[in-house]
Amino acid sequence: MSVQAMSWAFEQQVEPNAKLVLLALANRSNNETGLCFPGQQLLGAECSMSDRTIRRHLKTLEAAGLVRRRPRMLGEGRGRTSDEYRLAFYDQPDRMSACSGPTGQTVRTNRTNQDDQPDKGDRVTVREPEENRKPVAAAPRKTDELWDTMLAVCGIDPTTLTRTARGAVNKALKELREIGATPSDLEAKAAAYRKTWPGMSLTPTALVKHWAQLATKADTKKRTCECGQPLDRHDDEFHTILKRGGL
Repeated sequence: MSVQAMSWAFEQQVEPNAKLVLLALANRSNNETGLCFPGQQLLGAECSMSDRTIRRHLKTLEAAGLVRRRPRMLGEGRGRTSDEYRLAFYDQPDRMSACSGPTGQTVRTNRTNQDDQPDKGDRVTVREPEENRKPVAAAPRKTDELWDTMLAVCGIDPTTLTRTARGAVNKALKELREIGATPSDLEAKAAAYRKTWPGMSLTPTALVKHWAQLATKADTKKRTCECGQPLDRHDDEFHTILKRGGL
């Protein structure tokens, strides 16, 4: 693990979950070659994400030019193994890595060439003790079921959220939390919204705005009269006649 690579990863302007994947790669990167070979399942376990989510964030990091990925083959037709990753940090011309040597002195090494071999004349970095090179476990991802449900029912990709859009989602969720809404309530109201206004876009703001007037099955059941008829199917006069025994 390179402390400089970790610091570089922290500074990159990407969404939080993609940054967590970048940090996991930086944590496993080799100081001398800049390479690491973790499988997607291992990255998923360290970042508390599914394989599918890991693949999406890796594509985001590649598109941003922060990670270079290359498939690794077992050879002789035996198929493919985990990919090879190299961080853009190790391609910076002015990069200098430092680590502590056996006697406490600082030893520096310049970036490696394209073949991942030390350039001629570079001083070699002293290898860290084995106990210092053990991977640091990634912090578990905090889950917010109401947030995840809102993004799901509105069809919002969290990787494309702008600051303004994220603020709109948080504002809508704040109002729902104040009335004690649950993820199940949110899913039911979203279904009622689409049934009431088919073809209309469902946004967090629109869902909260029409929350009270969206009738779900649970709401209809609560409004059923003791005579067995839904309250919205007869007026007060008809309701009184039914209670007295009918017409």
